[in-house]
Amino acid sequence: MVLDMITIEKVLERLAAMKADPNYYTRFNFPAASTKILRFEKLTGVRLPLSHKKFLQRYNGGMIVFTSLTECDKYKTESAWLFSIEEITERYSDLKSMAWKVNSGMADIYPIIPFCSLPNNEVLVFIYGQKSGEESPVFDAFHESFPSEWGIVAPDFTYFLSTYLDTHGHPELPGDEEAGVASDYIDEIAVIREEEKETVREAEKETPDETLTRTEAELKINPDSPFTCYERALALKEKGDIEQAYLYISKAIETDGQDAFYRYIRGAILSDAGEYRAALIDYDVSVRLKPDDTFFLYSRADSLFHLEMLHASLDDCNKIIKMEDNNLLAYMLRRDVYEALKMDDKAGEDQEVIDRLRRD
Repeated sequence: MVLDMITIEKVLERLAAMKADPNYYTRFNFPAASTKILRFEKLTGVRLPLSHKKFLQRYNGGMIVFTSLTECDKYKTESAWLFSIEEITERYSDLKSMAWKVNSGMADIYPIIPFCSLPNNEVLVFIYGQKSGEESPVFDAFHESFPSEWGIVAPDFTYFLSTYLDTHGHPELPGDEEAGVASDYIDEIAVIREEEKETVREAEKETPDETLTRTEAELKINPDSPFTCYERALALKEKGDIEQAYLYISKAIETDGQDAFYRYIRGAILSDAGEYRAALIDYDVSVRLKPDDTFFLYSRADSLFHLEMLHASLDDCNKIIKMEDNNLLAYMLRRDVYEALKMDDKAGEDQEVIDRLRRD
């Protein structure tokens, strides 16, 4: 197939034909609301590739599998699952909060955008930056490696989706490092001048008051929208109105009680208020729903530490480090736990790891 002859419109037509063919097992969502895509971009300052936005506006995430779809959630963990805009928003927020795989001192706009999950919790990502332009390459963001080793899986999302259909939902991995690596694209935005960063912040990000005005109008139209309630809760939290923030995130949970991220947000709101025991309940649910999510584990470990449940906190820290041996936050918390347990030798060993990770 000749690369320059592929268009996203043609690929989406192929996907529509596969969805209509009973010989293929496909599960793709209804179109994403354009307002949610725009909202994600305004809140984060990043831009999704144009071809990917066209995909979301046609199919808000989905997957192809080799067998029937009676157990869709099971096959999400065993297949290449293309995220919905809601899942992208959640995953991006998680990675950004940890400054995952980037220098914490770099530009304010976090550049790694996850859009597809692979078996074993690996992800495919776009990189937002000047070099990527309107169409970022697709990179294989493997947890145990760094962006300097994330090779190019496809030159853009259009080509990736085409090969995804060719392979019936099983793209060829790993990426080609000779074609390029993610760090080459991240470096472009790490040197944005201070005045340029300020311009981006002013032009793209919504203020809490603007968010409250918009969400008030949206909730009049759709009062049960969990995502809108979540947005409103974050704006209220930023303004210091913890009580109202708690009420709105609780409403989101009432509507979508199986969303681990909403549980995490309520836990964070409660933690900010010093209500660590109540926060622990929500963090427990988040971890139960997504046991391999290291950020949820870290949040629970931090609450356990504040409640002086030190051995339980230590267990969670150990779980995180077993999954991600370069997780700086986990080492810092475990060092504090060891110090509280008077295990100075262990605390000293963790401090050495912390110093090394900071140098790297």
